[in-house]
Amino acid sequence: MSDPNIVDEPEDTRVERHASWAELFFDLVVVAGVAALAHVLGSGPDLAALGLYALLFLTFWLSWTTFMLYSNVAAGKTRITRLLIGMFGLGVMVASVPGVAHSVLGHDGDLRPLTVFAIAYVATRIYGSKSWSKGEVLLDFPVVQASAGLLPWIVSIWVDGQGKLVLWAVGIGLDLLLILVVSGDRILKRIQAKFAAQATTRRRPRRDLRPDSDVPAIHGVSVDPAHFSERLGLFVIIVLGESVVQVIGAAADAHYDVGLLATGLASFVLLAGMFGLSVVFGYAGLPHLRAGRIPARAALGLHCLVTGVVATVAVSLSSAVKHGSDPLSDQGRWLLCGAIAAYFTLGVVTGVASHSSDLQRTASRIITGIAVPLLLGLLATDVAGRTLVVCIALVVLAHLWFERRLTPIPGHV
Repeated sequence: MSDPNIVDEPEDTRVERHASWAELFFDLVVVAGVAALAHVLGSGPDLAALGLYALLFLTFWLSWTTFMLYSNVAAGKTRITRLLIGMFGLGVMVASVPGVAHSVLGHDGDLRPLTVFAIAYVATRIYGSKSWSKGEVLLDFPVVQASAGLLPWIVSIWVDGQGKLVLWAVGIGLDLLLILVVSGDRILKRIQAKFAAQATTRRRPRRDLRPDSDVPAIHGVSVDPAHFSERLGLFVIIVLGESVVQVIGAAADAHYDVGLLATGLASFVLLAGMFGLSVVFGYAGLPHLRAGRIPARAALGLHCLVTGVVATVAVSLSSAVKHGSDPLSDQGRWLLCGAIAAYFTLGVVTGVASHSSDLQRTASRIITGIAVPLLLGLLATDVAGRTLVVCIALVVLAHLWFERRLTPIPGHV
């Protein structure tokens, strides 16, 4: 009898595997996550808010990635209960975000939301890290099986004041360092060498030792590329979809006039253009990337940055809708222009890394995608928020038009 707790997938000769219904349901927590993170920047995108936003987004993304990679590798053996427990843990983290933001940025002194967030994050990451079968080493992104970065988080549970945030930052910093320097292949070779040495010792003439067959089997596992790119692309789509929801919500509370219609249309064009660049003409949700050109670990790192940047755009667009014909604040203007410039900067990096951009394309992307938004951030101090959104939307639309002309739609990747 089959286990009802396991996602059934027919065993056939298909090369490409798609996300299951359970995985799609799990990904819905991303909607709540992006909406909650908007609270961090909504009160005013100063440096403290940006730092807290980056910290919380990284924790959310790392937790989601842990379970995403588990279901990718486990395939038909993915346990629904494990995904649902992970989803609940992420949900607790998300529910704590507004309280964390209010406590840190509002200085109200209530540390309970921070403690709840830390406990939920540690529990979710530890539970997710135990998802793999015994003896499996994830070669592509071994940090999700590591726990070194969680130690400062555990300590932070008993620390008061700003010390909690310092320990959180140290923990995330350790994880980022592990992503950069730890190789799954090296870990696998080191473990195999260790057990080989133990096996050699056991072959010495002592009858009370177990046979060599009892030595644990250690082997590496890798991601399914097609499924991997689909899940990363779905994450970007969900973030963009939640951005649309935030813009619609801001428009629902604004005064109806032609200017509001123009701002809403420009916002939609901007987000749809980013969808085209990241998904239609990109790979794994990354603009200008091509399949098989960079390692999965590098793709995951870039994906984290791209989705974090895209999520900030929604906050800026919502602010522009609310301001109407008034100029955005300096912080709001730089958040919008800086996020767009960062998005195109990452696009340049992916294009160069995947060898999909020649020198002329790269130069044009730098000038129009990076220099123009930065100049708008510097000079458009008295420009209405809606006008600024229209200008940014035209930049994105121009890039999309050039991609459509120069790049065949990937049937594509």
